[in-house]
Amino acid sequence: MASTRRAVPGLISCGFVLGTTLTCLAQTGAPVQEQPPDVGPRTTEQASQERVVTRDRTGDRVVVDERVVERRREGEVYVAGYGGFTWGHSFSDLEGRGSIAGQQFGGRDLANSGVYGAKIGYFHPGRLNWLGIEVEGFNSTPHIEQGGGVPGSHLRVTTLAFNVIARTKVGCRNRDDVRHRDDVRRADGTVAEADSDRRHWSPLDENLRCPLQLYAGAGPGIFFAETSNQFGRSTDNGRIGLNALAGVKYFMTRNLAVFAEYKFNYAQFELSQMQGTGAGFNGEYKASHVVGGLALHF
Repeated sequence: MASTRRAVPGLISCGFVLGTTLTCLAQTGAPVQEQPPDVGPRTTEQASQERVVTRDRTGDRVVVDERVVERRREGEVYVAGYGGFTWGHSFSDLEGRGSIAGQQFGGRDLANSGVYGAKIGYFHPGRLNWLGIEVEGFNSTPHIEQGGGVPGSHLRVTTLAFNVIARTKVGCRNRDDVRHRDDVRRADGTVAEADSDRRHWSPLDENLRCPLQLYAGAGPGIFFAETSNQFGRSTDNGRIGLNALAGVKYFMTRNLAVFAEYKFNYAQFELSQMQGTGAGFNGEYKASHVVGGLALHF
């Protein structure tokens, strides 16, 4: 009887050990599915694509499937300043106004000058990231040369333009090369992941991946012209004309780029007092500009 009592606890212990062993074997042989860790509250600006994290314990090996979380692509805003050279073409098809109405004066050349200006723009998010809009303003002084019955005059033209821009990205690199360019190797040989690798991919990262960009655009311009000569001043404000442009931009960092750009302008000016109080000219204004500058994207 006493020996039986001593055997019972031993049987219970053996059964407990056997059950624990079988449970561990069952857990080892079956994959365990775990929910991805919480990534915080969901917002309308964030769309998540999630894969289940699967752990496969075979010996000491642990395999974790990639979990992808992507932010919805954002728009891209930029501001820029520039300066350069104005190649004055002509003030052509001149026709008299006022006391010299009906007379034809041909055309006069415009002098070359400097030009300076600034712009602000926006590129659309997602698949339309190649398409943008911008507003720019610039000022130049392509003076009217004397001759053919037309007095030489100082001319100042200020332009406010509204452009639609299309761009293409060339010279693109592998995305992983951009992600890990700021990684730091520690003294023990391990790699410290840069902050840029832990945040979401953005249009600014895409600009760094494809640093060389070609673009072109066109839109209406509002032109403000003023002349001054021995007869006084004459102005023509708010004329609608054409502003067309093409250029190349290179990103030195995610946010900072240099660019070179060509512009062409066309408008019709009516300077009704250019020949005095009662006489003036109507003509076509044409000029080109070659500029360079810096752009800040954010």
